[in-house]
Amino acid sequence: MRQAIVTLLTGFLLIAGAAGAKTFEEGLQYVRIDPQPPVGTGEDVEVLEFFWYGCPHCRDFEPVVSKWASGLPANVKFTQVPVLFGGPADLHAQMYYALEGMGELARLHEKLFHAMHVDKNKLRDRAAVDAFMQQNGVDLAKFNEAMSSFAVAAKVNRARALMRRYGIRGVPALVVDGRYRSGSGFASYAEMTEVADFVVAKVLAQRKAQASR
Repeated sequence: MRQAIVTLLTGFLLIAGAAGAKTFEEGLQYVRIDPQPPVGTGEDVEVLEFFWYGCPHCRDFEPVVSKWASGLPANVKFTQVPVLFGGPADLHAQMYYALEGMGELARLHEKLFHAMHVDKNKLRDRAAVDAFMQQNGVDLAKFNEAMSSFAVAAKVNRARALMRRYGIRGVPALVVDGRYRSGSGFASYAEMTEVADFVVAKVLAQRKAQASR
């Protein structure tokens, strides 16, 4: 238990340092998610980014959040979650998880943003998606199999459930520890990640306080 507290404190100090001297206001830059789950006792904190390939704001945020995520301490786990707002967004969420299962996501993630926002290929239907995959060296038979797989359907359903649980109505959005969601009033996308650092530090401080009781 003592080792867990030490590890937790180390993660807190790293995040607190990254957050710097800035403070942010609950209800403005970040909001509390109710009902609140119990304060965690483990060492890991999960940060989720909800996004859509077709969203221009998500495209602009992508290099910022990618750089930020690459510098996170080991106990902060970053995961992207594609949203399902209906229409092409649902198809793109299915596509995201199919590529993830095939091991092709890392190679094509940025290319998908580029296709939609630079090439203006919105990938609105399955035929357009299949054509993109063929043009980019994806085995179409394996892709089709993945798209109709139980594993992909389960991940899509989980993404939809997470959206409901956390009240996701716009993107990009960050959720920290299932307890806090990014708010509004950011001066920049970089500040959005600074708020995430601040909230992660807050969550780790809550856990440290509970562990010491």
